[in-house]
Amino acid sequence: MTTADPGATLSSRKGLVIGANGGIGSAVALALAQHGVDLALVGRNPAALGDIASTCNETGARSFPLVCDITAAESIESTVDSAIEQLGGMNYLINCAGISARAKLHETDLASSLAILDTNLRAHLYFARHALPEINRHTGGAVVKIGAVDHPYSGVNTYLAANRGAEGLAAAMFEDVREFGTKVCTIKPGWVNTALVQADGIDSALMIQPDDIAQTVLFVLSLPDTACPTEITLLPQRSPYC
Repeated sequence: MTTADPGATLSSRKGLVIGANGGIGSAVALALAQHGVDLALVGRNPAALGDIASTCNETGARSFPLVCDITAAESIESTVDSAIEQLGGMNYLINCAGISARAKLHETDLASSLAILDTNLRAHLYFARHALPEINRHTGGAVVKIGAVDHPYSGVNTYLAANRGAEGLAAAMFEDVREFGTKVCTIKPGWVNTALVQADGIDSALMIQPDDIAQTVLFVLSLPDTACPTEITLLPQRSPYC
């Protein structure tokens, strides 16, 4: 398959990146800006959002921060409305936000579990619900969710449940919007070299890098309108375990 040139395909498009001040989110935002996409950058850290917006603006694309606690459902609709107004439309919703905590279910803190569900699943549903009417107005739009490799092990009960829920949501969402020309894709990486990964015995240089995720997002967005990769799994090329 021959993909289109991302620069030619994405230039002057408009996107909302959730979790833009994180390791993956900032890499995705910068890659999109470098290809001419104007961006609304969502996160909870005003200083970090300002920094990534400034970096994106240096590329010549227009970027601005929108501070939002995505676990507060009532703030999501107004955030999407503000993004559409300031961008003058919306083509892409890219959700890079996610949290995790490890605890056996019979020992877990329920508040922590609910925060994972709110951040990793419910927020994505709310953002998509409010953004899709605008995205569907323009063919070639996309909703992309950064998830994780599906690997059950002790202590990841709520995290795994939220990821599987988001995958199911995406699969059905695609059926809802495919005739508008809107792509829906879940990207599922293994170990990614970000601050969230705290594990001994792993060589960070051999892990998936945030820019690898960014390049995968560009691949999805620049595919011809005759195909949609609904799910992409990424694994480290070489084992990162020391």
